[in-house]
Amino acid sequence: MKRFYLLLAASAMLITACNNNKPKETITIPSEDGKGAVTIDVNQMKNVAEDMEKMKDELGKLTPLSLDELKALIPETLMGGKRKDFNVSSSAGASMATGEYELNDSTEVKLSIYDCAGPGGAGIYSMQYLGLMNFQQESEEEYTKSIEINGVKGFEHCDKTSNDCTVTFFSGGRFLVNLEADHVGAPALRAAAAQLKFK
Repeated sequence: MKRFYLLLAASAMLITACNNNKPKETITIPSEDGKGAVTIDVNQMKNVAEDMEKMKDELGKLTPLSLDELKALIPETLMGGKRKDFNVSSSAGASMATGEYELNDSTEVKLSIYDCAGPGGAGIYSMQYLGLMNFQQESEEEYTKSIEINGVKGFEHCDKTSNDCTVTFFSGGRFLVNLEADHVGAPALRAAAAQLKFK
C-alpha cells in the first residue's frame, strides 16, 4: 500500500511538472500517515524519467530469458547464508526468480530478480523502478530514499524500529533486483547489493 501511494504521488507530480511551464524545483507533500513528508525534485525527476523511458523502449525490444536462465542467476550463498529455497515464474510476459537465504535462526534475506526484457518486463521496469525514483520520504517509523548501487540509481526503504529494510536497484542493463531482510539494516543490504552483478 505504501509503495502504491508513492507511485500515485509520483505520477501526479510528474504530470503536474509536465503541464506547468515553471515548475517548482521541489514539491513536498505530507505522507499518508500524516507524520512525515515526501519531497520530490521535479526537474531531476523529469530528466530521469526521460532517460528511463528510452531505456524502457530498449528493454521492450529484448528477448526475455528462459526460466532455466533466470534460475542460474540465483546465487547459492548470499551474505554468508546458504540458499534454502528458490522459485522462478513467468506471467503476462514478465519473468522473475527469487531465492531465500537463512543467515541465522531469526534472520532471512530474500533476493528477487525481475527480467525487464520484452513488453511485460519493460512494464515491470516502469512501474516498480521508474515510478519510485528520486523520492525522499521520512516519518518517525520509516523512511524511503534514493541511493546508488554500483553507479546506478536505486532506492531503499527501512522500518526504523525493527530495522527491516528493502534495497532495490537495476543491474546488468535489464534486471530489477530487490533485496529484503528483517533485522539486518540498510548498510549491510547495500553492501550485499554491490556484490550482486548480473549480466
